[in-house]
Amino acid sequence: MRQVQASGVLASCAVVVGLALAQESGTVQVSVARFYRSANALTLVDAFCRVPVSAVSTLTAGPGGAGGGGTYRVSVAVHDSAGAELTSQAWSQAVPQSLLGVPGASLVEHFAFAASRGRYAIDVAVTDSATGRVSRARAEVSAFAERPAASDLLLAARMRVAAGSADTVPRPGEIRKADLFVETSGRPSLTPDQASLGYYLELYPGRPETASVVARVRNASGAQIVATPSQRLPLGADGGVTRGLLDLGGLPPGAYRLDVSVTLGGKELVRSAEFGMTGFATEAAIAAAVPAARPADRFATLVEGQLDSLYAPLIYLMSEDEQGIYPSLTLDGKRSFLRTFWGRRDPTPGTPRNEEEERFYAGIAEANRRFREGGSAEIPGWRTDRGRIFLRYGAPDETLRRPQAGSTAPYEVWKYTRTRARKFVFYDVTRFGNYALVWTDERREPSRPNWRELLGPEAVQDVQRF
Repeated sequence: MRQVQASGVLASCAVVVGLALAQESGTVQVSVARFYRSANALTLVDAFCRVPVSAVSTLTAGPGGAGGGGTYRVSVAVHDSAGAELTSQAWSQAVPQSLLGVPGASLVEHFAFAASRGRYAIDVAVTDSATGRVSRARAEVSAFAERPAASDLLLAARMRVAAGSADTVPRPGEIRKADLFVETSGRPSLTPDQASLGYYLELYPGRPETASVVARVRNASGAQIVATPSQRLPLGADGGVTRGLLDLGGLPPGAYRLDVSVTLGGKELVRSAEFGMTGFATEAAIAAAVPAARPADRFATLVEGQLDSLYAPLIYLMSEDEQGIYPSLTLDGKRSFLRTFWGRRDPTPGTPRNEEEERFYAGIAEANRRFREGGSAEIPGWRTDRGRIFLRYGAPDETLRRPQAGSTAPYEVWKYTRTRARKFVFYDVTRFGNYALVWTDERREPSRPNWRELLGPEAVQDVQRF
């Protein structure tokens, strides 16, 4: 039986503001990038759904005042070639009022899944909350039938290397590839102020090789505009990655294509992806539509309950000397504690942003959305075992989900392959969606001594094979 492991929706959507280029319509569009994992012959699919703000209407004002923008709901379903639904998810997204009036503006939703060889259809429905109007899109994708020479080419508006072992949760708009965070929308739109184009390409030679890599920018007619010098890249038998950042300042507005040419063993392969360049008018629209950076002191106007909700998840970060202080403080004391706590961890002191604080609370929000448990006695996602592991180690590289079968309750297996291999097994002890960590090979995390009895012999073999 074909298996698909859905890794879920990642982080929050990315805001992408750009001119409505000729090949872009006002309709919902879906694009994909595929990557291969030889250990289990799976294709990892990153899918991007571009939602034009023209498909979103302003919500009717409530009794207390004006409407605050729009909202839409995204429903995603993946089917195999026989029409069987392999995974489905749905979530909602708010659109600020300032963005609704920007011509050519769009928001991009990212989701990912892994699949064995075969053909799949990705169906996306975007429902405007104000009018109930539904916009639909479909993308066909083929999982690799065997080891390819290379992945698809992924383009990015920004890229950054993880700052350390604690930097595991992508910021809004980012996805993670090994030690690299990629801010991408599938088809980036660059601006005169943000004119760097990043690219990421995985190579799978099957044996040690030295590759030659050249990146070329072409215009809509195919003419070469920019070419990088040839670079030599040593690759091991497990393959490797070629990535780079091109400065395209001065490129006129329009539609372009990046070709990355790789020569391996005397044979050339080319992977291509499209991007756009906007003008100064669009850059001004971005500045007007995207909110400015938050004030340096975000805690000054918060009431005690809000401060407490920000404090509670810090148990995952606090040093020994910081523990036990906060609960006994006054309101002003609590504000001061949080200022000091995050001030110690600010990687760029003196600037309006604290990137580490933003990263942590973005992870909390994502954990709450994905791992909330408990039915009527709701447990926030960050307090669950899955949420805790997500916050400490980031999203898993591969996920195996098993529904209830006979006397075996549902369980999930998370596998990490970056940095070093880790595996976590979560078991739904109550059979009501409350997943507990029962086994892991990570020494710093607890395992239950009776985990084999809980899962049963067939499930234990399933976990060991994954």
